[in-house]
Amino acid sequence: MSLPDAPNVIKVLQEEGEINDELDYALMSYLITNRGPGYTACQPKLVELENSKQAIKMNLDNTFINKDNKLMGLGIVGTLFIDVKSLQIMYCSSSEELNKNIEKLKDAGIQPQARPKGKY
Repeated sequence: MSLPDAPNVIKVLQEEGEINDELDYALMSYLITNRGPGYTACQPKLVELENSKQAIKMNLDNTFINKDNKLMGLGIVGTLFIDVKSLQIMYCSSSEELNKNIEKLKDAGIQPQARPKGKY
């Protein structure tokens, strides 16, 4: 189930963390199926939402493989929230929002940067 608006975060419980490979794969599959290729969920944080639920908040980076076969990223263009107990996606930025934010970064002259391999 996806909410129309991003949940309201009241507190960051853990600023940095990692997700396991199974959840990473599930998120990649979700993003490709529901938002199209070109997005990587990154920078997980454990947060508390206004309804006292805990969630994993992740940023969505616009990513691609360049002509030199390097992973590149344009920048953060959206967010994703995962329920800690069920590991179900609670919210994901819409395709329209993601595309709009990509255009904003491009219009601002942001250049893609190399992204590290593995978790980040």
